Amino acid sequence: MKKGFGFAMALALALGFAAPVTAKDFTITMATPSNPEDNCVKAFFKFKELVEARSNGRIEVDVKHTGQLGAHRDYIEQIRMGSLQAAEINVAVLSAVDSKFMVFDLPYISQSQKWLEDKLEGGLGKTFADSLEKSAGIKIVGWMVRSPRDMYIQPRAVVTASDFKGLKVRIMESPVMRRTFELLGAVPVPLTANERYMALQTKVVDAAENSVSLIITQKEYEVTKFVSLTEHFISPNIIALDPKFFAKLPADLQDIVLKAGNEAGHYATQLDRDSEATALEELKKLGMTINACPDKSTFQNAVKPIYAEYRDKIGGDVIDAFTK
Repeated sequence: MKKGFGFAMALALALGFAAPVTAKDFTITMATPSNPEDNCVKAFFKFKELVEARSNGRIEVDVKHTGQLGAHRDYIEQIRMGSLQAAEINVAVLSAVDSKFMVFDLPYISQSQKWLEDKLEGGLGKTFADSLEKSAGIKIVGWMVRSPRDMYIQPRAVVTASDFKGLKVRIMESPVMRRTFELLGAVPVPLTANERYMALQTKVVDAAENSVSLIITQKEYEVTKFVSLTEHFISPNIIALDPKFFAKLPADLQDIVLKAGNEAGHYATQLDRDSEATALEELKKLGMTINACPDKSTFQNAVKPIYAEYRDKIGGDVIDAFTK
């Protein structure tokens, strides 16, 4: 630091004036469990690019990918403690701190990726964001709507609900997901994303479920044989931010972060939409067998009771916002 500048700062502080904001006065550390090939991680690097350029370097963004700082549930606690500024968090995990978020885990409640994106843009996203910030102290600055979640399996394909019987399925730590697979006749096994590959490899579980592009980015085609296009969940991940950190930013930087978060969310959503068909073709080349499930009525009928079971826990008004 130059001597004259240091003297000016000292004088300003002595006279009661705030010290001037300088380059890289703020650092946003962003955590994600996925590797750099994942579309959500690409969106995080897009956020970094946008924020650093628009703030002229006043904000530095440090993306910690591949589970360097833990898993989704860890990020919730780290943000609330103030030790982490931002993270990718799946809505299934958020249901543990705000029951409204369970609605995203209800099977077949969203008609398509675009349908859910429009719902969130139409005001529903703000409703959930306001609720989460109030209940859990987590701010949502972007929604990354993933492509439909399908099954990828080691021993056999799934075509109807009866094919689920006895399958040990890795799920996220979500009571709604657990109940969904119980109703289908499977054995749900909650595990973190970092444990999934090893669990499939060692046959602790027979199957997992996710957007198909992640089967490639996480290399889980190496430990499974079949992809069944059940499209049972369509759910988003959020770009989460520590609201206490956000409140410390000057107004112009707050605006930059909010706009970049929104743009990064749309970027991830579009990447997922574009990459779904390409991912299926790539999985075929990698030796996986892909099967469609044109009649999903057996799945839908099997899981139908869950809507009534969770109506009071989630809130009837929240479910109705999706179904009416």
